[in-house]
Amino acid sequence: MNANKFILIIALIATFVFSSCDDEPVDPQVLVESPPPCAEPFSFSVSPFIDGNKVRIEWDKTSGTGAWEIQYGIQGFSLGTGTTVNFNNASSLIGGLVSTIHYDFYIRTRCAAGQYSDWVGPVSPGSGVSSCADPTNLTAVRSATDETTATITWAAVGGVNSWQVQYGASGFVLGTGTILASSMPTKTISGLMADAGYEVYVRSNCAANQNSNWVGPVIIPPVGIMNDNSFFALMDGVEFVDVGAINVNPNSQLYGLPSIYIIATDVNNNDIEINISNDAVVGTEYFNTNETTDKFRFVFFKPLPTELQINTDGSLTVTERTATRIKGTFYFNAINEFDEITIISSGTFDVAIP
Repeated sequence: MNANKFILIIALIATFVFSSCDDEPVDPQVLVESPPPCAEPFSFSVSPFIDGNKVRIEWDKTSGTGAWEIQYGIQGFSLGTGTTVNFNNASSLIGGLVSTIHYDFYIRTRCAAGQYSDWVGPVSPGSGVSSCADPTNLTAVRSATDETTATITWAAVGGVNSWQVQYGASGFVLGTGTILASSMPTKTISGLMADAGYEVYVRSNCAANQNSNWVGPVIIPPVGIMNDNSFFALMDGVEFVDVGAINVNPNSQLYGLPSIYIIATDVNNNDIEINISNDAVVGTEYFNTNETTDKFRFVFFKPLPTELQINTDGSLTVTERTATRIKGTFYFNAINEFDEITIISSGTFDVAIP
């Protein structure tokens, strides 16, 4: 075999290998970044050098899991190459430093075994960064005695005592809604129309020019319950209107655990399916991070040939659960056949358990 033939054979093999890899199906989970499993620390600061060789690390310890991780190194170091120290509520000092060296410090929450929040930093000795914590467990309930009012509630995080509520008609653009201030983690909205749907967002106010992200939307559906069940969703800002009876199966399974399976269908024969583990606890916002521990799963179907399915990226909060009823809010991203995010959905459900 001469050299030219040998080179040609090698080139053909390489082309086959690379083209085969390109044709491999792509896991949608790889393309969609899941939200962190817990909140990052906030009010993170590092003191000036003490005795020339140590610093005091400060952060808000009133929230979180009670476990944090500090990583530090020479200014400009890449995360993963620094020195890592595990901290708890009693930890405060890092020693063995040299005051003539410029350092960067980062901190993150240890959520569970092998799970972490995002990093906060870098922070140099004598400086700090104060992040404003997002509110959690946002709910909205229309009054049973006055259909023009609704009560919004949320959980305060990190000692925050000031918030803003923004609401508007379903599909409104953030910044164009009505904004109300609140000094308590609850607010009553009045003047609503009974036959209209609304979206509500909440954010924390930590200082005059320091706010958290807007959290939401949580949905206030129009008044009118069909078959004692209600299901409301927005699909890219367009209302998903269920038709007929909502299918509720209380005897299904989710990853081998007993669960409740809710299916709603609209006039175009699109389906939204939500499978919720019986282990889901009222008032806890769940995220999809691990199939063996996830408490819910979403699926969204459109009729062929444009059928869509979604991965399990999203969040769900059970706001009420009895032996005969389950109620909650949800948010998820839909993925098309090209593994692209094409639809963002959020909504509420309030269904009887047969």
